[in-house]
Amino acid sequence: MSASRFSNARGTCSNTSWNARDNLSGFFLVGLLLVLPSCSGEAPTGPEPSFKPGVAARQVTIDFSSFGEGTFEPDFYRRDGIRFPSQRCGSAGCDTWSIAFAFQGDHALLGENFFGPIEGMFTRPISSLSMQVAPGLQGTALYVLKAFDASGRLISTTSRTVTQDSGDPEDSGQGYFTMSLPNLSRPAKSFSLDSDFVRSTFPLNTNIPYGVSSITYGHWGGAP
Repeated sequence: MSASRFSNARGTCSNTSWNARDNLSGFFLVGLLLVLPSCSGEAPTGPEPSFKPGVAARQVTIDFSSFGEGTFEPDFYRRDGIRFPSQRCGSAGCDTWSIAFAFQGDHALLGENFFGPIEGMFTRPISSLSMQVAPGLQGTALYVLKAFDASGRLISTTSRTVTQDSGDPEDSGQGYFTMSLPNLSRPAKSFSLDSDFVRSTFPLNTNIPYGVSSITYGHWGGAP
């Protein structure tokens, strides 16, 4: 992934894109390049919370389209009971979170395995978790969703191998799919979603970025 910076009247902005080395013939998104404009001079306004004090919200869904696009604010959905680390970090170092506006037709929080998994923490314990996920390049990847308790101990995990590759006989077609952990055995306070590249019929696709368009979780015991 490559990045450039520029300035305008509203502040300093950056463009982040996957370039030609990613084999654009295997790219799913609208247009040839995914460009994520973000302006540090503009602070997004947080959404109305999905629950009110004293009212039990049994289930909450955050949809990243309510944020918009560009550099993501990790505490944007805190009033809905979820927040994210200040940066995503992995073998390639650390980077800011980003929202793509046309990731397989929807806004999505971007994940790349060399910047670590997508991680989130809940301000209230949860009893169930699901999310809508889609790859950004054609190929096959293994996706792994995990839930952890307040001490960081693993509660439950699920995995799914997904092929969205027009040259692969196992191609399932484009679109989002669901990763879910229903009926957790004990309260969860955090999660991680990671992916591992398996294969691609497009030779230059050796890593598959992915996006999460929404996250749904149920509060433990219906607590607000």
